Amino acid sequence: MKSYLIRSLASKKFANSNRGFTLVELIVVVVIIGILAALAIPSFNASGEKAKQKEASTSVGSYLKAAQSYYTENSVVAPDPVGLRQYVAITQCTVQVPATCKTQAPTPATTSPWNTPSGLYRITYTPTSTTNTFVATPTSAAGYVVTGCFNSTTGTTKVVEATASGQTVTQNAVC
Repeated sequence: MKSYLIRSLASKKFANSNRGFTLVELIVVVVIIGILAALAIPSFNASGEKAKQKEASTSVGSYLKAAQSYYTENSVVAPDPVGLRQYVAITQCTVQVPATCKTQAPTPATTSPWNTPSGLYRITYTPTSTTNTFVATPTSAAGYVVTGCFNSTTGTTKVVEATASGQTVTQNAVC
Protein backbone atom coordinates (compact mmCIF):
# COMPACT_ATOMS: atom_id res chain seq x y z
CA MET A 1 0.00 0.00 0.00
CA LYS A 2 2.87 2.37 0.81
CA SER A 3 4.42 1.67 -2.56
CA TYR A 4 1.17 2.54 -4.32
CA LEU A 5 0.86 5.86 -2.43
CA ILE A 6 4.43 6.86 -3.20
CA ARG A 7 3.93 6.10 -6.91
CA SER A 8 0.64 7.97 -6.92
CA LEU A 9 2.11 11.05 -5.23
CA ALA A 10 5.17 11.00 -7.54
CA SER A 11 3.03 10.78 -10.67
CA LYS A 12 0.83 13.70 -9.52
CA LYS A 13 3.89 15.81 -8.73
CA PHE A 14 5.38 15.01 -12.15
CA ALA A 15 2.13 15.86 -13.90
CA ASN A 16 1.89 19.22 -12.14
CA SER A 17 5.53 20.26 -12.70
CA ASN A 18 6.34 22.96 -15.23
CA ARG A 19 7.81 21.39 -18.35
CA GLY A 20 9.20 24.50 -20.09
CA PHE A 21 10.74 27.90 -19.67
CA THR A 22 8.92 30.83 -18.22
CA LEU A 23 8.53 34.02 -20.23
CA VAL A 24 10.92 35.82 -17.86
CA GLU A 25 13.64 33.20 -18.43
CA LEU A 26 13.26 33.50 -22.20
CA ILE A 27 13.42 37.30 -22.07
CA VAL A 28 16.59 37.19 -19.94
CA VAL A 29 18.28 34.83 -22.43
CA VAL A 30 17.28 37.00 -25.41
CA VAL A 31 18.60 40.14 -23.66
CA ILE A 32 21.94 38.45 -22.87
CA ILE A 33 22.32 37.28 -26.49
CA GLY A 34 21.48 40.80 -27.68
CA ILE A 35 24.13 42.36 -25.45
CA LEU A 36 26.77 39.87 -26.60
CA ALA A 37 25.89 40.48 -30.26
CA ALA A 38 26.06 44.26 -29.77
CA LEU A 39 29.57 43.90 -28.38
CA ALA A 40 30.84 41.40 -30.95
CA ILE A 41 29.45 42.68 -34.29
CA PRO A 42 31.47 45.95 -34.48
CA SER A 43 34.63 43.99 -33.73
CA PHE A 44 33.90 41.56 -36.57
CA ASN A 45 33.16 44.40 -39.01
CA ALA A 46 36.46 46.11 -38.22
CA SER A 47 38.39 42.86 -38.66
CA GLY A 48 37.47 42.75 -42.36
CA GLU A 49 38.89 46.23 -42.94
CA LYS A 50 42.00 45.40 -40.92
CA ALA A 51 42.54 42.28 -43.05
CA LYS A 52 42.39 44.43 -46.20
CA GLN A 53 44.89 46.80 -44.58
CA LYS A 54 47.40 43.93 -44.38
CA GLU A 55 47.55 43.84 -48.20
CA ALA A 56 48.60 47.49 -48.22
CA SER A 57 51.07 46.95 -45.36
CA THR A 58 52.72 44.07 -47.21
CA SER A 59 52.97 46.12 -50.41
CA VAL A 60 54.38 49.17 -48.63
CA GLY A 61 56.90 46.96 -46.81
CA SER A 62 58.06 45.49 -50.13
CA TYR A 63 58.39 48.95 -51.67
CA LEU A 64 60.45 50.13 -48.68
CA LYS A 65 62.85 47.20 -49.05
CA ALA A 66 63.18 48.07 -52.74
CA ALA A 67 63.83 51.74 -51.88
CA GLN A 68 66.49 50.68 -49.40
CA SER A 69 68.13 48.41 -52.00
CA TYR A 70 68.02 51.19 -54.60
CA TYR A 71 69.71 53.58 -52.19
CA THR A 72 72.36 51.00 -51.26
CA GLU A 73 73.36 50.53 -54.90
CA ASN A 74 72.97 54.13 -56.16
CA SER A 75 73.56 56.32 -53.06
CA VAL A 76 70.44 58.38 -53.90
CA VAL A 77 66.75 57.80 -53.30
CA ALA A 78 64.71 56.50 -56.22
CA PRO A 79 63.12 59.39 -58.12
CA ASP A 80 60.03 57.41 -59.18
CA PRO A 81 58.47 53.93 -59.06
CA VAL A 82 60.28 52.95 -62.27
CA GLY A 83 63.60 53.05 -60.39
CA LEU A 84 62.26 50.55 -57.85
CA ARG A 85 61.09 48.03 -60.46
CA GLN A 86 64.47 46.31 -60.63
CA TYR A 87 63.95 45.30 -56.97
CA VAL A 88 60.19 44.73 -56.74
CA ALA A 89 57.31 44.27 -59.15
CA ILE A 90 55.10 47.33 -58.86
CA THR A 91 51.86 46.38 -60.55
CA GLN A 92 48.52 48.11 -60.49
CA CYS A 93 44.89 47.86 -61.41
CA THR A 94 44.06 50.71 -63.76
CA VAL A 95 40.75 51.45 -62.02
CA GLN A 96 39.74 51.94 -58.39
CA VAL A 97 36.94 49.39 -58.55
CA PRO A 98 37.82 46.19 -56.67
CA ALA A 99 35.16 44.14 -58.52
CA THR A 100 36.71 45.11 -61.89
CA CYS A 101 40.24 44.46 -60.62
CA LYS A 102 39.36 40.83 -59.90
CA THR A 103 38.95 40.20 -63.63
CA GLN A 104 41.55 42.63 -64.96
CA ALA A 105 45.23 41.66 -65.37
CA PRO A 106 47.57 43.94 -63.40
CA THR A 107 49.81 46.32 -65.37
CA PRO A 108 53.18 47.85 -64.40
CA ALA A 109 52.96 51.13 -62.47
CA THR A 110 55.21 53.86 -63.86
CA THR A 111 53.99 56.98 -62.09
CA SER A 112 52.75 57.91 -58.66
CA PRO A 113 50.05 57.41 -57.46
CA TRP A 114 48.98 53.92 -58.48
CA ASN A 115 46.34 51.45 -57.34
CA THR A 116 47.12 48.13 -55.71
CA PRO A 117 46.34 45.09 -57.90
CA SER A 118 43.17 44.50 -55.87
CA GLY A 119 41.99 48.09 -56.35
CA LEU A 120 41.42 48.48 -52.61
CA TYR A 121 44.24 51.02 -52.05
CA ARG A 122 45.86 53.90 -53.89
CA ILE A 123 49.60 54.26 -53.18
CA THR A 124 51.39 57.59 -53.36
CA TYR A 125 55.18 57.69 -53.56
CA THR A 126 56.96 60.84 -52.36
CA PRO A 127 60.76 60.94 -52.58
CA THR A 128 62.86 63.69 -50.98
CA SER A 129 66.64 64.02 -50.81
CA THR A 130 66.84 61.70 -47.78
CA THR A 131 63.53 59.81 -47.56
CA ASN A 132 61.16 57.67 -49.55
CA THR A 133 57.59 57.82 -48.27
CA PHE A 134 54.71 55.60 -49.36
CA VAL A 135 51.13 56.31 -48.32
CA ALA A 136 48.44 53.70 -49.04
CA THR A 137 44.98 55.27 -48.90
CA PRO A 138 41.82 53.14 -49.16
CA THR A 139 39.83 53.70 -52.36
CA SER A 140 36.53 53.29 -50.49
CA ALA A 141 35.23 55.45 -47.65
CA ALA A 142 35.86 52.69 -45.12
CA GLY A 143 39.40 51.52 -44.61
CA TYR A 144 42.63 52.07 -42.76
CA VAL A 145 45.58 54.12 -44.08
CA VAL A 146 49.12 52.68 -44.16
CA THR A 147 52.23 54.88 -44.26
CA GLY A 148 55.79 53.71 -44.74
CA CYS A 149 59.12 55.53 -44.89
CA PHE A 150 62.76 54.77 -45.66
CA ASN A 151 65.19 57.27 -44.16
CA SER A 152 68.52 57.12 -46.00
CA THR A 153 70.29 59.15 -43.30
CA THR A 154 69.64 56.56 -40.59
CA GLY A 155 69.07 53.55 -42.88
CA THR A 156 65.78 52.72 -41.18
CA THR A 157 62.45 51.70 -42.58
CA LYS A 158 59.14 51.87 -40.78
CA VAL A 159 55.55 50.95 -41.62
CA VAL A 160 52.73 52.49 -39.58
CA GLU A 161 49.14 51.28 -39.81
CA ALA A 162 46.31 53.61 -38.84
CA THR A 163 44.20 52.24 -36.01
CA ALA A 164 40.95 53.94 -36.98
CA SER A 165 39.09 54.32 -40.25
CA GLY A 166 39.76 57.71 -41.81
CA GLN A 167 42.76 58.36 -39.55
CA THR A 168 45.88 59.70 -41.28
CA VAL A 169 49.47 59.08 -40.32
CA THR A 170 51.89 61.93 -41.01
CA GLN A 171 55.38 61.42 -42.38
CA ASN A 172 56.88 62.94 -39.21
CA ALA A 173 55.28 60.20 -37.17
CA VAL A 174 56.86 57.58 -39.44
CA CYS A 175 60.44 58.79 -40.25
